[in-house]
Amino acid sequence: MLGQHLSEDRVRKLVDAATSGASWLSLRREAFRSDYNERPFLVEHRLPEHPAFQLDALRALCHRMPRRLVRHRFGAIPHDVEFDKSLEMYGKDLSFEDAVDRLEENKAYLALYNPEQDPEYRPIIEGLLGELAVETEQLEPGLNWYSTYIFISTQDSLTPYHMDREMNFLLQIRGTKHVQLWDPRDNMVMSAAERDRLLAQQAEPRPGWHDGLPARAMTFDLVPGVGVHHPFIAPHLVRTCSDLSISLAITFRTEQSDRWTDAHRFNQLVRRVGVTPRTVGDAPLVDRGKARVIRTVRRARQTWRGLARS
Repeated sequence: MLGQHLSEDRVRKLVDAATSGASWLSLRREAFRSDYNERPFLVEHRLPEHPAFQLDALRALCHRMPRRLVRHRFGAIPHDVEFDKSLEMYGKDLSFEDAVDRLEENKAYLALYNPEQDPEYRPIIEGLLGELAVETEQLEPGLNWYSTYIFISTQDSLTPYHMDREMNFLLQIRGTKHVQLWDPRDNMVMSAAERDRLLAQQAEPRPGWHDGLPARAMTFDLVPGVGVHHPFIAPHLVRTCSDLSISLAITFRTEQSDRWTDAHRFNQLVRRVGVTPRTVGDAPLVDRGKARVIRTVRRARQTWRGLARS
């Protein structure tokens, strides 16, 4: 499974280290308090100065990471292609070596999955996560999982429309990117049924592009040293504007986002029997009850499987 689970003790140590150590992120507390997990907002950082995020260092990282964690394709692709199939569809005619070592010549796109697995990068990335947790733990305690991605792309590359199943901070390090984000609670973007299915059936295709989306987009132009917060499951589409682009995405989950996920799973379950449930987010106490039901069922299944194996 991608990503790293975190214990309460580990999160506390990351926060303590971030509080007492050097800072790479410039986070405005007022923006977190008003906008975190409600709407996108910009953050500032100093990662363009960091030697670990220079192109030569990242090329070396690509070569020492497990090959399955460095995905590649051509950069210029249709905006409405299905995100989960884009790497396979537009990468099969491009070799790993041509993508990494002749990136600009081949107009390639690289996605490094979980660079925190590398011993040199893990303390750097967890340091950044700790800086974020200093703010998020005050508003939404219970950080319990994270996964990061480094994106290296040439001019006019595109990341198709999609949504993650967690929260995200996308930090621009080199070059410029045009980011479009949508409100995931807007039923004209994703219906309540689509949100339930997205969280309940992770093997299913994510909700796709439709013609009503452009008019409802929020747009952000990221330059080096600027990033943008993606609220929980916020759909997005990203274009590299000019020059070579390097960016880091820090995605994470909390106890709250896990409750929302399980409430969506409950909703999807009752939809299967013809019941239209109350929308997740409308009533937090109801959402907690839904999550408890799903967790009770999950524990019962785990117990049954354990007994069946014994």
